[in-house]
Amino acid sequence: MKLSALTLVCGLALLPALTEAQAPRYHAEFLGPFFPGRTSENGEIIGTTSDGGNQRGYVVRSGHPLQLLPLPNGMISSNAVDINEQGVIVGATSTYYSPEFGGRAIAWESDGAGGYTTRLLGELPGQSLSRAMAVNNVGDIVGYSSDGTYRYPVLFTAPAGVMNLTSKGVFDPVDINDHRVLVDRSFTVKRLDLNTMIVEDLGVPPGSYLATSAAAINEAGQVGGNAILSGGGNCDRVAARYTDGVGWEVFSGCGSGNGVSDMNEQGDVIMPLNVAPYVRFEGLGTFPVEDLIVHEVGHWYVSNFSGLTINSAKSMAVFATNQATGQSGALLLTPENTTDADLPRATVSPTTLGLSAEPNPFGRTIGIRYELPRRTRVSLVALDVTGRVVRRLVDGETWAAGSHRLEWDGRDERGRALASGAYRLRLEADGAVRIGSVVLLR
Repeated sequence: MKLSALTLVCGLALLPALTEAQAPRYHAEFLGPFFPGRTSENGEIIGTTSDGGNQRGYVVRSGHPLQLLPLPNGMISSNAVDINEQGVIVGATSTYYSPEFGGRAIAWESDGAGGYTTRLLGELPGQSLSRAMAVNNVGDIVGYSSDGTYRYPVLFTAPAGVMNLTSKGVFDPVDINDHRVLVDRSFTVKRLDLNTMIVEDLGVPPGSYLATSAAAINEAGQVGGNAILSGGGNCDRVAARYTDGVGWEVFSGCGSGNGVSDMNEQGDVIMPLNVAPYVRFEGLGTFPVEDLIVHEVGHWYVSNFSGLTINSAKSMAVFATNQATGQSGALLLTPENTTDADLPRATVSPTTLGLSAEPNPFGRTIGIRYELPRRTRVSLVALDVTGRVVRRLVDGETWAAGSHRLEWDGRDERGRALASGAYRLRLEADGAVRIGSVVLLR
């Protein structure tokens, strides 16, 4: 749809005027001629590309080629939709060229040797269509099941099998955090706590708004998405974020496709607006993504195509074109300098530096296992959801190659019992970083 000059002005009206000196600078790495989807906290990017005329889910990371995800027997296509910190990928697979036709929900899990195993997640009784939309770090997978006419929101990983969530008032779950709270695309956004099965209707921002829609939820419960104006037309959507105690905040002017595409743990959001993608850094301001790139050769033109994503290390994956190099496709943007020392860039493969913990969730103690490819100095810390170090478990000690295990009692540096909630484990060895999540339940 062609946008008028009035629409473009309206779409940018609420963006603050900021100087370039305030913005972080980004190194650009071209990954290949495909569209990015989601970026994990460990720097892995998933999405969907074309292979022999069929759609195929993929995973890729910095310095490595694209890897097509395997297909179950009889399937010829797949979509990769979400990935967690353990590298579990979820989406859909099909006997047709695209999972949009006859798709079935699927999970891909690392086989420990650089490949993946596949697991079909099932459907509601009497149904044959489904799609997984989101996975968290404690094993929950949500999405929908369909009878071919209607879609039903489901929890694929319920103890008794696929659970129908329709009675809870949610529709089309799109994300879930480690507190087991999901958000959806109802007429107005709903947050459903799977622990209590209590649902909240987040309503709309003050003013002439008709509806809201979610794209992401973080551990603080913030929801990123869009708000829809009641007037309709070609300028009916704004980027917005919901925060408890604050409500909906509007981050852009109106446009036909404006909204938050992704959000990290700090509440930073990346937004496709009318003319180009913008990123809003919490406490810093709003910037055109394209203006933050250090253009070493030519100029990267960043588009609003699918795959605008940001993780907690502030790394972003976008679709961009460089006329000087002739490249067009997925671009990984990594901060040249970051003040988030406790949330560094993380591009280590799970098969290079291992980190796992069980039982998860845990009550009194949790066993943490880490695997080292060689003898090296090791740092292992526990972080709260704000990124603050709450316990140093291994502090710069040198360990031999192999598997190591320790226990954590859920206490801080002073021996005080921490509150129930989600915590991060950050393992660093020889400059490589691996991040995982655990949930403490008192």
